[in-house]
Amino acid sequence: MSIHIKLQSHISYLKNILYKNKISQLSANIELDDIGEFIDLFLIKIKPSQQNKGYGAAVMDSIINFADKHNVRIKLQLNTYTDKTNLIEFYRKHGFVLIKNGEFDMIYFPEKKNK
Repeated sequence: MSIHIKLQSHISYLKNILYKNKISQLSANIELDDIGEFIDLFLIKIKPSQQNKGYGAAVMDSIINFADKHNVRIKLQLNTYTDKTNLIEFYRKHGFVLIKNGEFDMIYFPEKKNK
């Protein structure tokens, strides 16, 4: 099974089973750049009534675990319509670093696993 299909299956599981009625939108895709495959994380949107309850962090942790397991980076572009300060802090807490390369704003590198 390709990593793209695995990612879409994982996202479907998060949206429709694990966090059903908590997530209003969750979108990501597998893309390719000069270094290799990465997850292009489009959007994590928790329903307003469910915000500040830890669901966004739980979803992010699950996506990061997927990235670590499959040894792929995660890139994201921050929404231009909101205050980026809180978003930057949220993603930094999850191991992302600011890159600001024009196309993407932040990146997460998978943890190296000791063999």
